[in-house]
Amino acid sequence: MRVTNSMMLQSTVRDLGTSLARLQRSQTELTTGRAIQRPSDDPSGAALAMDLRNELRRSDQRARSLDDARGWLATADGALTAGLDLLTRVKSIVVQASNTGAGAASSSAALAAEVRSVRDEMVGLANAEYIDRSIFAGTQVGPAFDASGAFLGNAGAVRREVAPSVTIDVNVTAEAVFGDPSGPDGDLFAVLDRLATAISSGDPNAIAAEHATFDVARERMTAATGTVGARASRVDAIEAANERHRFGVQDSLSQIEDVDLAAALLDVRTRESAYTAALQAAARVLPPSLVDYLR
Repeated sequence: MRVTNSMMLQSTVRDLGTSLARLQRSQTELTTGRAIQRPSDDPSGAALAMDLRNELRRSDQRARSLDDARGWLATADGALTAGLDLLTRVKSIVVQASNTGAGAASSSAALAAEVRSVRDEMVGLANAEYIDRSIFAGTQVGPAFDASGAFLGNAGAVRREVAPSVTIDVNVTAEAVFGDPSGPDGDLFAVLDRLATAISSGDPNAIAAEHATFDVARERMTAATGTVGARASRVDAIEAANERHRFGVQDSLSQIEDVDLAAALLDVRTRESAYTAALQAAARVLPPSLVDYLR
């Protein structure tokens, strides 16, 4: 087969283009830090990388749900802890009123006024909000209680998906915290109202009866605080597991997409040297043109 100058020129130019394309690819990998620039570079790797990125997005969504759940539970925990502190103060007032009896009407009136003040503060805590949502109103929009202590919400559960097929109730119902207003003893606000009236009247029997009812209401709030704490601990555990999972997915994605910078730099230098050598060889092999004779 006769090799013409045209064939030699075409072959040399084609080989130089191939060498230059390899150099450009190596430079692009070094610049971007990614081994896969387009799906055709590694179809199976690109498909796996897409799956991993989808999993990262799901993990990020779960992380946002966990943050929201933590916010709800932290707000509830703060309100309940403050409420228990107020009820501890009421407990001491009741004990003091029991010891005072009917002998000091002014003292009884002051103690009753303090109980009513605590009741008003409890109504404020019962309307605690997280991102403009009342945490004790269920799924109802707006405050959970009005100024008189009447319940305005519902018993709906606010749930967040914190893991695949795992949801957590991030709210506690008002009934679980403050009691059922339609029950025989009423809710906490009714108990405090009756307790203040009993203290004001100085009736030891009424004080004793309402004291027992108050202790039940206080234990109810204590139990609700424990429930919130248990859910918060579960959220923390799930969040730690989600972070470990996310780091694992990121590591797998890095192994597929990321370039070894040292190896990439060496590859660029190697291909650059190869391309330079090819240019020098082509300059010797290609036949002189008319332009060379016109110099």
